[in-house]
Amino acid sequence: MIKNRKFDYKNIFSLKNKNVVILGGSGKMGLNFSKTLVSAGARVFLGDIKKEVSSSKIIYDYCDVSNDKSINVFFENIIKKEKKIDTLIYNVYSKPKNYYQKFEKYEDSVWQEVMNTNLTGAFKASKIIINHFKKNKISGNIILVLSTYGVVGPDLSIYKNLSGKKNIYGGKFSLTTPASYTTSKSGLLGLMKYLATSFGKNKIRVNSLTPGGVFDGQEKQFVKNYSKKVPLGRMAEWHEYNGAILFLASEASSYMTGSNLVIDGGWTTW
Repeated sequence: MIKNRKFDYKNIFSLKNKNVVILGGSGKMGLNFSKTLVSAGARVFLGDIKKEVSSSKIIYDYCDVSNDKSINVFFENIIKKEKKIDTLIYNVYSKPKNYYQKFEKYEDSVWQEVMNTNLTGAFKASKIIINHFKKNKISGNIILVLSTYGVVGPDLSIYKNLSGKKNIYGGKFSLTTPASYTTSKSGLLGLMKYLATSFGKNKIRVNSLTPGGVFDGQEKQFVKNYSKKVPLGRMAEWHEYNGAILFLASEASSYMTGSNLVIDGGWTTW
């Protein structure tokens, strides 16, 4: 029997009195997410290896998702102080040294480091937060941030003839999409589906957000090549995923779980 809930039409996107954790929160996308969620009333806790200045509404703490002690202490500190966490957003994206090396020469150690942060870290964080939700009977929410290359394979032709010297992310190799990235992001999609079907009975929702490529000052030839592949004819801006994250974090998506929200300018439509 369906029990009708009183619905607040005026505050469908409100996050008042909600505590939201963003792992990988100190990057440009994470900070955009933070400001949007705070504007809706949330308190946001950023976990990252890159330090971000804390405020009354956005609170930073060090967290290395590849280190068991670090990730456990991070969550323990928040729960001890706040008593509850309502939403976890996993937004980690690792680019270790030699990350852009060609597949044929890709180092096992680099592959493993990417897997440890992009995928295994999500498993560890999800396990901690699921236990927290269940123990405290919280109708919690998990959002995993993927990529279009977690849904479709990369078109490597858009990286042809790019220069290593013009790669804004550093290193000696030109910009590309490594197999480690595609594999880890695809793995997150599978993890999301597993968690959604396993813990829906506990009123825990799990979804993913798949963003397309964002303009970040990349080499002009790459931007041109990428834009040709997008029906809207351009790369995204950082703020263009803020509405999607607010939707997924709020009651506006209360009947949504196990779904992958794709915001890519039409990239995966071709």
